[in-house]
Amino acid sequence: MIYLDNAATSWPKPPQVIQAMADFLERAGGNPGRSGHRLSIEAGRIVYDTREALAELFHAPDPLRIVLTPNVTYALNIALRGLLQPGDRVVTTSIEHNSVMRPLRALERAGVEVVVVPCAADGSLDLSEMAHSVTPGTKLVVTTHASNVIGNILPIGQIAAIAHSAGALYLVDAAQTAGVLPIDVQALDIDLLAFTGHKGLCGPTGTGGLIISPQVDEGMIQ
Repeated sequence: MIYLDNAATSWPKPPQVIQAMADFLERAGGNPGRSGHRLSIEAGRIVYDTREALAELFHAPDPLRIVLTPNVTYALNIALRGLLQPGDRVVTTSIEHNSVMRPLRALERAGVEVVVVPCAADGSLDLSEMAHSVTPGTKLVVTTHASNVIGNILPIGQIAAIAHSAGALYLVDAAQTAGVLPIDVQALDIDLLAFTGHKGLCGPTGTGGLIISPQVDEGMIQ
């Protein structure tokens, strides 16, 4: 069999992933953080080890600022709906996945100003157009790292600089690139990174997360 749908879900999973899941079900299996018995403590240790591994992979400074979620869509919704309130301004691009555009359109109906910067036919982004659109008072810039449709990779480091020059936060949708391309959230100056586990990270379905940098004040996310 030749499997060509890895942009949706990677398959087959590495044997180590299958073994780790079997080991958990066999020797742990408790609810993490819910009880004081051995199985619960072991499950909690696995969760924390996962946060530490993710922090090392993405060069995040604090594993406790990694929120584990069922998928990247959930992570994006936490960021978008937690940060944006009626009257806020958000800038995005025309090649975003529905996991970004649909929440933004719903927020737009609730009073959030949504500005969409058009990309070229090949998916490339005109950085001067992005800089023109990210005006002072913009609260958030959100873009994909790479398109799941055309595979175009956006220059997220340069976009981060544009966002921060206007005082905005920058949220990156790394659904297609986490585990495929190196991502250093500190070097790239990314404020929030949403990722999924079942694509390039070769993990099981039902896994994902949101990395929140120390630059994002806890009071910013409602």
